[in-house]
Amino acid sequence: MPHSVHSPRIHVLGLGSIGTFAAYSLREIPNKPPVTLLLHRESLLDAYRQNGNKILLTTRENTLLEQSGYDLEVQQAGQWHRVTETAEIEPTESEISHLILSVKATQTAQALAPLRHRLTPNSTILFLQNGCGMIDEVNDVLFPDPVTRPNYIVGVISHGVTLNRAFHITHTGFASVSMGPVPRGPDDTAPSPSQSYLLSALPLSPRLNATSYAYTEVLQFQLEKLAVNAFCNPLCALNDAKNGFLFTIPETKRALLAEISQVIMALPELRGVSGVRERFAVDRLEDTVEGILVKTAETTCSMVWDLRAARETEVRFINGYWVRRGREVGISTPVNEGLVEEVLGRSVNLE
Repeated sequence: MPHSVHSPRIHVLGLGSIGTFAAYSLREIPNKPPVTLLLHRESLLDAYRQNGNKILLTTRENTLLEQSGYDLEVQQAGQWHRVTETAEIEPTESEISHLILSVKATQTAQALAPLRHRLTPNSTILFLQNGCGMIDEVNDVLFPDPVTRPNYIVGVISHGVTLNRAFHITHTGFASVSMGPVPRGPDDTAPSPSQSYLLSALPLSPRLNATSYAYTEVLQFQLEKLAVNAFCNPLCALNDAKNGFLFTIPETKRALLAEISQVIMALPELRGVSGVRERFAVDRLEDTVEGILVKTAETTCSMVWDLRAARETEVRFINGYWVRRGREVGISTPVNEGLVEEVLGRSVNLE
């Protein structure tokens, strides 16, 4: 399928429910950008072919939709290879200008490492993941020099999406994507050209329902979601329970959200931003959590499944984020610290 010369290529890494949903939605942008799916293991290439070289999406109305025309790269022994039209595989070192990253938080730096030499200061990575703190780890491990690191966009997704099998998802709940460019430095806050492209292209997909915001605004969306996850995920995981269980522990909810509220109020990046104190007051956070629990009482969150399967959880990038930021700003976070230790201890015991 010929690609428009006017649309830069977008690569997608991490083809779980969210990455697959993003990849599907990119092909609904009117001036279709070329999209490359980065397959981190060869079995995914087989699964894609068995799927008819398509991504399938089942709507809330149970209609089956499909998108095709994707380009593919597959990872073999740490090296990326392009899959040609004749199904041959050849090594590629081409620069990646736009990357949507949707791997699990714990796998972020490891997943990006084989792509590091293909990412330049002209590249942009959209972090479309759960959790916070992944960008800091990527900078520490992969891009310690601010001059040579890529540009970043923070993305917060609230759609409900279920992965039925590789390359087949169900869109269970229509919501939104919020995005904001991360400033390169205190005096370099204007979006780069590659950031600007993603920030303007993604809102053209009606299914994504994406909106671009200033960084301080999207950070607040991210922290709101993280506050909810910090209560729901570890406590449901430790009790092997659905979200409805959380209605039975109001004192724990209050204590945990009080810690989070104090940390947010002290964050330097939100200093002087209007409305923060009202938005992140403990009562307001409790109302936010309560509203989500009412809608998701029968939901089993991802950390429950991770503990059941003895997989590494994202607790370091959820509650662990509040612990780390609390230390930075001088706020004690014993409830979050205890949950991190308990979940990590349970994970070790399951191995």
